[in-house]
Amino acid sequence: MNTHPAMSNVPDGTPTSATTASGQRDDMVWLLRQFASETQGVTHAVLISRDGLRLLDSDVDKDWADELAAAFSGVASLAANITGPTHKKRPAGQVIIERDDCLFFVQSAGRSAAFDNHPGNEHGEVDTVLAVIAIRDADAGTVGFEMGRLVAKFSPYMVIPVRVGTGGAVR
Repeated sequence: MNTHPAMSNVPDGTPTSATTASGQRDDMVWLLRQFASETQGVTHAVLISRDGLRLLDSDVDKDWADELAAAFSGVASLAANITGPTHKKRPAGQVIIERDDCLFFVQSAGRSAAFDNHPGNEHGEVDTVLAVIAIRDADAGTVGFEMGRLVAKFSPYMVIPVRVGTGGAVR
């Protein structure tokens, strides 16, 4: 259920009222928190910059969120710089790390102009990565699908959104 003022009477959950960078960030953090609280098995979500700084989070301890941001930007960079069978580097759609205490998910989330005061800001834009922590027994397919839906909901705030096809598959 949408309880955010900018989201009322909007069928797909895409906000319509945020026109300033601050308003866009507020709407994005609301979407992130809604995702973390409503997606079964998800405990935390952090939107980070490609250069490793925390942009937004779902009420994660700030020190831990900063540590996660640094680590997951490295994971995203590593995944994007591995050549595949075509001998080309291509961004990974999603990276999943399985541990004995949780699952980590990392996915590109597009380029946004909502973070105008970010140190890594190039030409008014910041490349973003979505990092999600889930319980060990979470359904990875469901979490991955819902992450794709969240990234699609972020697209109004993105200068260059990640393309999401039918079924939430990231392209």
